[in-house]
Amino acid sequence: MNIRKKIIEKVNTINDPKLLSELLQAIELEHEIEHFHQLTNDEKVAIDEGIDDADSGNLYSSSEASNTNELPGCVRKNCFGL
Repeated sequence: MNIRKKIIEKVNTINDPKLLSELLQAIELEHEIEHFHQLTNDEKVAIDEGIDDADSGNLYSSSEASNTNELPGCVRKNCFGL
């Protein structure tokens, strides 16, 4: 018998609602961990460019970022939720 069937059989014998709830939470957490957001290549490139800019001293203060027209519109509007 494979492990999945053994787990299902064991879970089917549990009558404790609290234990069942905790098992469900553990399974849901594992699912979230397995399916976290994977960065696209474009996102990875953008992050690397940002790190290179920061390392080179190409930084904006918060007030500069809010007042410049040189930044992409999305950054000026803070649409990233930062």
